[in-house]
Amino acid sequence: MTKSLFKAPIDLKKHSSLLYAEGVFGLGARKKYSMRPKTADGILRYAEYAIVGVVDSGSYEKTAGEVLPVYLHGVSPRLRRTETPIFHTLKEAKAKTDGTVLILGSAPEGGELPEEWRADIRWAIKNRMHIVSGLHFLLGEDPEFQKVAKKYRVILWDVRKTSSQDHVPVGSSKAYFIKKPIVLTVGTDAAIGKMTVAYEMHRAAKELGAKSCLIPTGQTAIMIEGWGVSIDALPADFMAGAVEMMIREKAKNHDILFVEGQGSLFHPAYANTTIALLHGAVPSHMVLVHKPSRKHSIGSRLIVLPDFKKAISHYENSVLPEFRKAKVAGIAFNFDGFPKERITSYMKEVGAGCRLPVFDALEDKKVIHQLVRNILDGKKKKKTCAYCRYLWRYHGAFGSAV
Repeated sequence: MTKSLFKAPIDLKKHSSLLYAEGVFGLGARKKYSMRPKTADGILRYAEYAIVGVVDSGSYEKTAGEVLPVYLHGVSPRLRRTETPIFHTLKEAKAKTDGTVLILGSAPEGGELPEEWRADIRWAIKNRMHIVSGLHFLLGEDPEFQKVAKKYRVILWDVRKTSSQDHVPVGSSKAYFIKKPIVLTVGTDAAIGKMTVAYEMHRAAKELGAKSCLIPTGQTAIMIEGWGVSIDALPADFMAGAVEMMIREKAKNHDILFVEGQGSLFHPAYANTTIALLHGAVPSHMVLVHKPSRKHSIGSRLIVLPDFKKAISHYENSVLPEFRKAKVAGIAFNFDGFPKERITSYMKEVGAGCRLPVFDALEDKKVIHQLVRNILDGKKKKKTCAYCRYLWRYHGAFGSAV
């Protein structure tokens, strides 16, 4: 197994980074583009390296804490994220912070590079700033950026591009043999907060003293962790294999693994990525994420989101091999856009109906800690029956003997 396969070309812990979230980071812009700054938000919330500023010419706020007071409550005090300044121009940010890396912290529609960003990126490269991008548009394959980056000896890290892709295997569900908790976040829809829930549980596990690992499967988590694979950027045949490969490598030195979920079984465009994660991770546990204010699948009014029991049933019956018998262990809510006065009664109603722990991922720390503790305490699973082990070892899960 090639350990360097999913490693980043830049060690962000050795640099000071600026987040570029032009036109979308401030509170005013969020009313119209609520999902656009999610990369910047995730990095500010969870990254364990220096973020020295945010660039957004349209922000009236002066610090990140004025925009994200709740989201930054759990960040290590030494990083002082609430005080991260917001600058109106990249030149001002560079002059006042001397940042050495520019991270593109916005997710434009379609993942393409906005033409108005070119001048700033070119200026950053000429001022010897490495560039980190999670766009579908690959900076490293752009002739202009290639030429300037080579001249100034700057690294262009396209997070969605996997190096040495030929070494990624096809999925074989071998993660089943890892007798440690593998927790996958799944959702009733895409873009609903699965990464946030995974990180809050990962943080809780570490606070409980466990050696926890988060498996990054999307560009934001890769930027946070400094390694990983953007699963949906791989050919379909290799998505499950990449997840399996990451889990098998990291399981050696960790007690519990949290796999960042992607897409949803109930989304017409992104269900394929979800299925790849289910089959590649072979989770022992799942946590379902739901946004009560959302009634239809994002991007399609034709798809009505399922109720909890239907969603839980679909996910539990989708994990291979079938004898894994993975269960949804809890339900996490994203209450953005939901009436505050209804939250308590709503959670009680859902909890009673599903008989599962329910929680707000950003508020209910005690529930999260207890859920993670229960998963850790129950890590010794029942042994697989001898016949199933025989089929798996000598014929494959669905081999000729079945």
